[in-house]
Amino acid sequence: MAENDDTRTTRRQREAGYSLIEIMIVVALIGIVSAMAVPVSSTFLVQRKADSAIVSALAAVTAARDRAVAERRNIQMTFLPPNKIQLSRVEVPSGVVTPVQDFTLDNGQIFLKFDAVPDTPDHFGAATYASFSGVMPVMFTSDGSLLDSNGDLSNGSIFVGFANQPNTARAVTVFGVTGLTRAWKWRGSKWME
Repeated sequence: MAENDDTRTTRRQREAGYSLIEIMIVVALIGIVSAMAVPVSSTFLVQRKADSAIVSALAAVTAARDRAVAERRNIQMTFLPPNKIQLSRVEVPSGVVTPVQDFTLDNGQIFLKFDAVPDTPDHFGAATYASFSGVMPVMFTSDGSLLDSNGDLSNGSIFVGFANQPNTARAVTVFGVTGLTRAWKWRGSKWME
């Protein structure tokens, strides 16, 4: 049985495979897409790390307030550079301070106030990484309000970030009367809640 020309042509087309040029084009496209994805993914990872650190700071402030209300005791917050918030019980009237819990910022983020980044929209202060009205340290009372060392209501901001990376600036603000907290993210030109 003899093969006709159509059968031989079909068989050659099936067996031909891909040419070297087609394979090189596919490899080049994969390289281009990969090169574009690496910077985007590294920026994304840094932003996610910065977000997780502000969650740690917010958790510390919330824990201090909740503990003060639940235990009906004053809970003091002390900011220990580079990245630790220590909560301590303050006994009244003796003034004895007993550390009860430590929080460490995640992913190597530190307390940091960038000079180029302005104050948050709450305008509670941006002089230092822990900027509160009144005399430091600050403490939550059993009614959930935040007071300075003189017993006056205190509003304030806590700033964190990665050194030399202003785009990682994050902040927590605390409204002294109610203990209301807000988390902020710096987006290059403005703060976003």
